[in-house]
Amino acid sequence: MRTDELVTGPDTTHLATAGPTDGEPVVFLHGTGPGATGASSFAPILPALDGFRCVVPDLVGFGRSSHPDDVATGPGPWFTRRVDAVLALLDALGLDRVHLVGHSYGARVALELALRAPDRVGRVVLLAAGGTPVKANLTTLTDFYRDPDEDAMRALVAAQLSRPGPSVEGYVTERLAVAVRPEVRRSFQAAMGAGAPMPTYDETVLPTVSHPVLAVHGKDDATISPDAAFFLAEHLPHCDLHLFADAGHLLQYEVPARLGSLIHRFLADPR
Repeated sequence: MRTDELVTGPDTTHLATAGPTDGEPVVFLHGTGPGATGASSFAPILPALDGFRCVVPDLVGFGRSSHPDDVATGPGPWFTRRVDAVLALLDALGLDRVHLVGHSYGARVALELALRAPDRVGRVVLLAAGGTPVKANLTTLTDFYRDPDEDAMRALVAAQLSRPGPSVEGYVTERLAVAVRPEVRRSFQAAMGAGAPMPTYDETVLPTVSHPVLAVHGKDDATISPDAAFFLAEHLPHCDLHLFADAGHLLQYEVPARLGSLIHRFLADPR
């Protein structure tokens, strides 16, 4: 993957890119949690997206993107700043219209982008989506910084898998190295602190999303119940649904080849 940094409004966004520069652009939006980054979240599935121009940013307050100190504490202000930065990223890259793939918190960002800038969004893939009325279990995320060591990160990752697997040890090490950076910790705790909430995408909002959507979930997801995917499929007008057996919240690590192939077929659909 190639990496770059671009000015996105008041912030700087770090991004990785893969695939041909003249391919259909797809923006990948990662989830939340200590040490999360775009590249580490989506690396396992990018090989299956061959032919697409894959744009994989670190959201503001994560990884090597900006960690601003002028954002009010609370989920709402940080969510707004991140959505604004993604839109500014599209402008900086000269991308008029993109497909979106969002995982967990990133799915919430994707839905907001589809609502705020519908003409700039093509197809939307929502993986283990947050943002619906289905409540997430974030205990292992919020507890991590009580004792932020390798065991705590391993426990955080294990809680998001359907079963343990040695293939995630590199992911654990990479996430821990990012999570313990002071600015990463400060941003995470500020965004999770008390303050204005993020929007919820419920039955009053979702019917206005006119884009083709694919909702994907692991049947064993203990972080966000598969009920969220069923809710999306029920209330989004043009939503396909796919459940993976023997997969949890980090389904891109548990079923990478099958998930990547599924996303490729959906994004390439000419309908």
